[in-house]
Amino acid sequence: MKVWEDVSRLLGSLPVVSATIGNASGDGVVLRAERYLFRMTERQLPAVPAMVLLSHLGGGRASEELSPHGSIESIPSFSGAMQANCPTEWQFAGAMDVAVFYFLEPLGEPALRLQNLIRNTPTLHLFNDPLVNALARQIVDELGKAHGADDIYLARLASLMVEQSCRTIEGITGKGMRPDNLQIGRLEVVLAWIQNNLAAALSIDELAQRAGVSAPHFRRLFLQSMGVTPHQHILGLRLQRASELLTRTDFSIERIAQDCGFSSQSHLTAAFKAAYGVTPAKFKDKIK
Repeated sequence: MKVWEDVSRLLGSLPVVSATIGNASGDGVVLRAERYLFRMTERQLPAVPAMVLLSHLGGGRASEELSPHGSIESIPSFSGAMQANCPTEWQFAGAMDVAVFYFLEPLGEPALRLQNLIRNTPTLHLFNDPLVNALARQIVDELGKAHGADDIYLARLASLMVEQSCRTIEGITGKGMRPDNLQIGRLEVVLAWIQNNLAAALSIDELAQRAGVSAPHFRRLFLQSMGVTPHQHILGLRLQRASELLTRTDFSIERIAQDCGFSSQSHLTAAFKAAYGVTPAKFKDKIK
C-alpha cells in the first residue's frame, strides 16, 4: 500500500484530489499532492516513511501533542514540514481543509535542502508564510480541474512552494514559529472574523478589540505570527475573493468591489492590476 493510501485509511477520509506532480530534474521536486476535507476530533498517525509538507488551508484549529514537551498548534494559513518516520498525534477543532504533499524519490536539490533544514526537528516544523499557503492552495485547486490541469504549471508551483518553504525556515523571508496557545487563540478569532466580514471596514482598532489587545500590540502580534501586516493579509483575502467572484459569477465589477470590501470600483481595479498584472475586466474577459 502506498504511503498516502495508508494515511487516508488511518484518517478514515478519502482525499478530494490526489495526484503526482512535478519532475525529477536537479532543480525540481516530485510530490504526491492531496487535499483533505474532514471533520474529526483526534487521530494518531504512525511514522510516515516519507518527508511531508502540509498547508492548513481553512477550517478549525489543529494541535499536535508533544508530551512531555507540550503541544504545537496550527490555524488556517500555517504550514509545516515533517521529516520521514515521525509519528504524530493530532487533535482537531472543527472541520479541516488541508493540503498534504508527500516527497517522492529521487529527491531533487530543493527537497534535499528542506530535508537538511528539518533533520533535527523531531516533529512538525511549523511556520507561516502567505506565499507557501497560496501556492499550496493553487496546486490543489489546479488539480481539481482533473484532466484540465496543466502539468508544467503544477511542476513550477511545486518547486516554488518548496523553495519558499526553505527560505522561510532559514529566516530569509517569512516567519518560522512555534506560537503559544494564547497567541493562537487570539489570532484564530480575528482571522475567522476577517474571513466572514471582508465587506466590512475591518479597522485595526476593531480587530485589536476582538483580539483583546491594544492596536499597537495587535499589529506586532499579527506581523510576528503571520509574516504580513493586517492590511496586507486583508487585501490578499479580498483580492482572492474578487478573483473567485470574477471567475464564478456574472456580478458586475462594481458589485464585486462592494462585496469584497473595496472602497470603490477604481480601488479594486488598481489593487487587482498591481497584484495580478491585469484589470478585473480583462481578467473576466480572459476567463470567458
